[in-house]
Amino acid sequence: MREADGNFKFTLVSHVEEQELQARLTTLMEEITMQGDKLAKKRDVRDMKRYRGLIKEFMNEIVNRSHSFSRENFLDRKGRHRVYGIIRLVDENLDELAKELMKEEKDHLAILSKIGEIRGLLLDIFT
Repeated sequence: MREADGNFKFTLVSHVEEQELQARLTTLMEEITMQGDKLAKKRDVRDMKRYRGLIKEFMNEIVNRSHSFSRENFLDRKGRHRVYGIIRLVDENLDELAKELMKEEKDHLAILSKIGEIRGLLLDIFT
């Protein structure tokens, strides 16, 4: 009976931690979306810093607490680390977005496109 109680407590704690992580990631995703919208409108470097910081926070939660994700989510069909591949793509897109924001003639559509790509990649990790 004791062992069963222990397993139940572990399952309960796991479930609570997973719910907390999901809630945290949902909140971060909402903040990233709002900051992305703000960045798209103002195209300001300070907004870019805040945007990048939120994304870094989101990715740190994913990587540091990756044990909460199922193995299928973490590895692709070929056994490669899918999440790390997506994180690398997010970093590349952030770099391209920063370059676009630094240009004298800012391409609004390119900025919107990069913000959309980044959001899509983050959602791909999250779901």
